[in-house]
Amino acid sequence: MRAPVIALLLCAACSKHRAPGGDAGSSEWVAADGAVVDPVDAIEQATRDAGSEAGGAEAFAKAHALHDSGCSGGDPRACAELGIDFAEGRGVAGDAGRAVGLLRHACEQGVAAACSDLGQLVEKGVVAGDGPAAAAASLYGRGCDGGSALGCNDLGLDYEQGAGVKRDDARATDLFARGCDLGSGDACTNLGYMRSNGLGGPRDGAVAVALYRRACDAGSAEGCHDLAYRYQNGLDVPRSERDAATLYDKACALGAASGCDNLGGLYENGTELPHDYERAVRLYARGCAMGDAVACNNVGHMFELGRGLPRDDARAARYYRRACEAGVALGCENLGQLQRAGRAAP
Repeated sequence: MRAPVIALLLCAACSKHRAPGGDAGSSEWVAADGAVVDPVDAIEQATRDAGSEAGGAEAFAKAHALHDSGCSGGDPRACAELGIDFAEGRGVAGDAGRAVGLLRHACEQGVAAACSDLGQLVEKGVVAGDGPAAAAASLYGRGCDGGSALGCNDLGLDYEQGAGVKRDDARATDLFARGCDLGSGDACTNLGYMRSNGLGGPRDGAVAVALYRRACDAGSAEGCHDLAYRYQNGLDVPRSERDAATLYDKACALGAASGCDNLGGLYENGTELPHDYERAVRLYARGCAMGDAVACNNVGHMFELGRGLPRDDARAARYYRRACEAGVALGCENLGQLQRAGRAAP
């Protein structure tokens, strides 16, 4: 289920604009017949293919059958897992109504994680009723009190953002600390953010670094990303693009699209790593396919300059437009410059 974070996700490539020059392009993105292979399209297709593989579907179906059997046999934890199956369509057609019923039953039977997961469905508006934010906060509190790290993290977010409860940074910090101690990497990331910015307590950069490291070790993509950013910029740690690259790579592998994008920026423009435009293209494309609009702008940038792939103004415009429509001002600016130069359709 959702594990939201409020970590400061700053983008190394956000201010990148066009610079003159490029390389001759890469054969990696040219098919045998000479046609250009769009890297984002290729990654998105590969992701769809992987998601539809029979092995994965079969595993989910088997797990669903076990959860169904366990729930029918009176195991509330199995009911909680069955509820998530229906919520996420794991091994069965999605059914929000059944998901809510199963999670509510499991929550009432003392499964703390089910209370937290039900809170997320309530917050998303799946459950009809007034005041979903307050109702979700109540469920997160119930989950947290029962030892759910997710419930503590999500309730902390509610207090930090004033969602369904009165904003209280000190209370949010306490909840993030509790979630972190219970094993939530995302809660450790959020606690690092609070310590880094002096929210809910004094600012302590060294403690923030330790928390981001703990978060990253626990599998928080955002924790790895934020620790990488600190190494890239020398914030409370010695500046090291090599250390940053290792952490951005882990963040990218764990699902942080901005980690892919920022690692691409190091391979394109860094000072410690050898420039590798082909690798930068792959990373920008992966970030874009994962939904990072800045990465889409950077794919356009590489198409326009012919860095790591053949020059292609039409594709550059396509990705600048995609970034622009997602709210990236630089994408709008870059698209406008292509249009004013007569190199892209209005």
